[in-house]
Parts: sequence; C-alpha cells; structure tokens
Amino acid sequence: MTDQPARFMLYGATGFVGQAIAMQAAKRGLPVLLAGRDPAKLSALASSTGLEPRVFGLDDGASLDAALSGVRGVLHCAGPFINTSRRMAEACLRMGVHYLDISGEIPVYSTLADMDGQAKERGVMLLPGVGFDVVPTDCLAVYLSQRLPSATKLTLAFSSHGPARLPPGTAKTLVEMLPFGIHVRRNGRLEKITGENKTRMVDFGRGMRKVTRLGWGDVFMAYYSTGIGNIEDYSAIAEPMAGFLGVSHLFLPILKYPGLRKLLVRMIPAGSTPDERMKTTTSVWGEVEDLQVNKIAARLQGPEAGVVWTAMTALASIEQVLEGEYNIGFQTPAKVFGPDFVLKGQGVVREDL
Repeated sequence: MTDQPARFMLYGATGFVGQAIAMQAAKRGLPVLLAGRDPAKLSALASSTGLEPRVFGLDDGASLDAALSGVRGVLHCAGPFINTSRRMAEACLRMGVHYLDISGEIPVYSTLADMDGQAKERGVMLLPGVGFDVVPTDCLAVYLSQRLPSATKLTLAFSSHGPARLPPGTAKTLVEMLPFGIHVRRNGRLEKITGENKTRMVDFGRGMRKVTRLGWGDVFMAYYSTGIGNIEDYSAIAEPMAGFLGVSHLFLPILKYPGLRKLLVRMIPAGSTPDERMKTTTSVWGEVEDLQVNKIAARLQGPEAGVVWTAMTALASIEQVLEGEYNIGFQTPAKVFGPDFVLKGQGVVREDL
C-alpha cells in the first residue's frame, strides 16, 4: 500500500452527509477525490470545492475497479450500506485499497468481518463505522474496558440536545434496518429481542433522561474492540418512534414490505441546516460492570452527531490512514486508532463519573 498515491476517494460525495465531508476535506486541503453516480451533482460539488470528480456506479465491476486506480483508500458514504457496501468492499479487495465507511448497520459489519481473511491476504484494512456510528461510542467502550479489565457487561447510550434532525440517509437506513430487528450481545452472541423492548434512565449531564434500547452498531463492533460479551445500546428517541421501537417486534412480519418502509421514512422528520447543527450537541454515556458488580462509567460531550461529528471523525480517520496508521483485516475504529482518538475532535470532552 505504501507505494500507492496518498489520495482518498469519497464515494457518495453528493449525499447529505457526503457533501458536508467533501466541503470540510476541501477546507483542510486533504487529497480527496469526489465520486458518485450523478454527473451533474458531482460537477457542481467539484466546482465549489476544487476537488477532482470521478463519475461511476457500483454495478459495473470493471468500471469500479478502474475508478479505484491510483487511490490509497475509499471513504464509502453511499447508503443504505446494506445495498452498496459489499460491492465497494469487494472492489477494494481486488484493487488493494483500504475500505472505510460511515455505516451503522450490523449486517454490513457482519459481512465485512467475514471478509477478514481476504483482506489480510490483500493487505487491505476494512474499517466500517468511522462516523458517529461508531467512533465516539467505540472509543468510550475501549476506554471503559481498559479502566475495568474484568468487565463482562457494557451499556452505551447517547442523546442529542438541540433542533437538528437526523440526516435523510440516516432516517432511511433506520427504517431499512427495522426488519432486521433489535439485537443485543449476550455471552458473546448476537440475540434478537423477541419481547417488548426495554427502556431505562441515564444521566447525560443534564439530569436523568429516558432512553430506549436499539440495535446500534456497538452491539457488533464493541465486542471486537473490547471482548466484552454482554452489550446493550440505548438512545433518547422522540415519540412516536420510541413507542414504535418498544413494540417493533410485533411488526417485523410486515416491515419486509418496501411500500410500508417508504411510508415510515416519510413520517420521520429529517434534515437540518448548518445553523441548526451549530445549536445542537450530543452526549454519549457508557458503563461497564464485572461479575463482582464493580461499575465504572464515563461520558463524552460533543457536537451534533449525524453530520458534524460524523464528518469530524471520518476525516480524522482518513488523515490517520494517509499517515500510515492502519491495521490490515477487519477492524474497529478504537482498535486501530485508540480510545483517545475521539478526543481529537474539536469540542469533544470526556469525563469520568
């Protein structure tokens, strides 16, 4: 990999989050190529950023391989990733190019983990989840596990404070993942929740807040990062989505219908302005516990999650890889960059509880 040009490709650059990452990459002078399927949108973004565009889709393997020529890595931002990530990752393996993405989808993580052997043979790193899902939570999980090496249980939660809403792509992905169900990690194994979902109270630094269990990426990734066999994720979710998630197991049979999922997507408020994102902050809480009921907890405070924090950690990940910091095979952010990686982000603070 060291003999390849030090350039990264941003695929899905014209998406809601992709554009924010592209604009920040240009401001920081990073050697990034813009890529996507829409020539008009890509040309406009290239003109506004001064970055080179490459237009191609993921359906033609030969064109995809040719497009990856001359890049050291790909930051894949075209979701839902369950529909796109495999083709990009397989092309990266063929071309000897590092693969990064901002996915939060457990099936995607599982598929990439199954490619670990191929990645090691090709000298390629497969590093999903370099956005808000899962850099902050993954780093906090490793930090806590290092403070309590005997930990057998990990609980993570996050909450947003302010007017910003989910990015449109994140809202769509959330709905697309509903048929997969809500999972937890128990004794090292992924288990689907079959009964009524669970809630609890968490103090994010602004008083106690109700959070709802969900299938966040750490249920998969934090197991690889920490080795802890029992993991649950929670989030403070506005009604009526929290109520729906509470009984979502009852609707799994009908959620397989695309028409219903499209309707649900339209029901979720999504999108935000730069001003709304500036007025929004995000809190992450984590706790580990061992068999002797010793507990250690900590919090992270940071910016808006879906765009600002995601762009921040994704670009920092690109910088690390360009500097030669990577491990081949399937990886997690905190395993490669360490638990303090999240603290490199502007305005991110960690506090022990």
